[in-house]
Amino acid sequence: MGQPGPGDRRAPGVVGGGRRARVAPPIRAGTTNPARRPAPPRRRPRPAGSRRPRGVKAVARRRPRGRADAPPRQAVPVAARRTAPGPGGPGGGRIVGRLAAALLVAVALLVGGCWDARDVEDRAIVLGVGLDRAPGGRILLSLEVTVPGGTAARPGISGNQPGQRGRAAGETKVVLTGTGDTVHEALAAMRDGARFDIFLGHVRVVLVGEDLARQGVLQHLEMLVQNPEIRRLIPLAVVEGRAHDVLTMTMAQDSTAAFYLSQMIDDLVRTGRAPNVDLSRFLTDVSEPGIDPVVSVLGRGRGTEAGIALQGLGVFQDDRMRAVLRPPDAWYLMWAMGSPRRTTLFVPIREAVAGGLILDIFHVDSRLRIAGPAGARQATLRLLVEGRVAEHRAGGVDLSDPATMHRIQTRTQRDLGRRVDAVVRQARRLRADPLGVGRALRVAEPSLWRRPEPVLRQAAEALPLRVEVVVRVRRTGLTIR
Repeated sequence: MGQPGPGDRRAPGVVGGGRRARVAPPIRAGTTNPARRPAPPRRRPRPAGSRRPRGVKAVARRRPRGRADAPPRQAVPVAARRTAPGPGGPGGGRIVGRLAAALLVAVALLVGGCWDARDVEDRAIVLGVGLDRAPGGRILLSLEVTVPGGTAARPGISGNQPGQRGRAAGETKVVLTGTGDTVHEALAAMRDGARFDIFLGHVRVVLVGEDLARQGVLQHLEMLVQNPEIRRLIPLAVVEGRAHDVLTMTMAQDSTAAFYLSQMIDDLVRTGRAPNVDLSRFLTDVSEPGIDPVVSVLGRGRGTEAGIALQGLGVFQDDRMRAVLRPPDAWYLMWAMGSPRRTTLFVPIREAVAGGLILDIFHVDSRLRIAGPAGARQATLRLLVEGRVAEHRAGGVDLSDPATMHRIQTRTQRDLGRRVDAVVRQARRLRADPLGVGRALRVAEPSLWRRPEPVLRQAAEALPLRVEVVVRVRRTGLTIR
């Protein structure tokens, strides 16, 4: 029963003899004899104290045939196998279901339409808001609206002419007025008397009468901005007289006074002739300790395009206007506040020949600095004014001479510094802080953050302030000598 001898005639592949002879399976190419395969490697003993983390299940991987040294498959967490990506995996159906649900919700939101839709013909679009002081301490609210559908005027509606809605038939400009103890009460009275829905989402300008500005406007403006339709970046201005009279003015350039005034204020701010003050900035300056707001003041002007012009700057203490600075003092205050006010400045030259220079100021930089130890601090306001010679009225003076230009700059610095210092002292006598001296003092002395606002205001008023002006003439021209 051993190996076949030389005379053995058994067929190849037959093992054994007699009845016990069996046919051996053929050996495939590239494999070894099963009888000669090496024994599988023994599993290494697990180190003491090492345990498989919970939720992790070891998955054995079949070794490919002919690769006895193939490494086993690494352990895969059960949670990871349950959420395997792919539509065919265990978690594929769940992910597809979530995506379908999210898509369904998005489609439902988009195709639902506007639930509170209102036709534009049934809506009164407000372009201008006016606040005035009424008798008895009440508030007079004026709204300049445009009604696209245009119907006959109702009680409480006044136009440019009695009983009409504008200068000619077919115009849709009207001014609604309402009186109440608060802005909300006055607005509710107007809503009750008007057939249209009053919409405040397109307000272009907010005007405050001079009497109301001197009384205090914080409460009324806060109630106004509480309306969700009102934007916080609406320009704010104070008008001489009543705001209602300005809104009812006839503007030849535009159909509504509010639209013309908004463009006028934007142009003044862009060219540096007025400060950029909106509802948000005004309320922020009033609520922040250490600084007071400054607002543009508009009034009737003769010889202007629409009969209205910039009259100056209103200096506020908290929310009450204390005084109106007229030009050119208003320009110097804007320079001290850091506003790049472009203007022309006459510089007298005390030479043998009478005359002077006209400087075109094109850049102003203002910096407020507080230095010194506690108890002996001093504030310094430094202005850098840059300009160019626009006109030369002094004959016989050579501007190309460095000594002459140095003498002109020195005189201009001294004269301009005296003017700016006078305006700053005037604002401080009003107990107003448009420069933000109190805010800078809080930065220098952090202990003032825990003190009440009156203490901070007293400390800012007692702080000495010195004004320094540096004038630099950049260009003198090619033909000016």
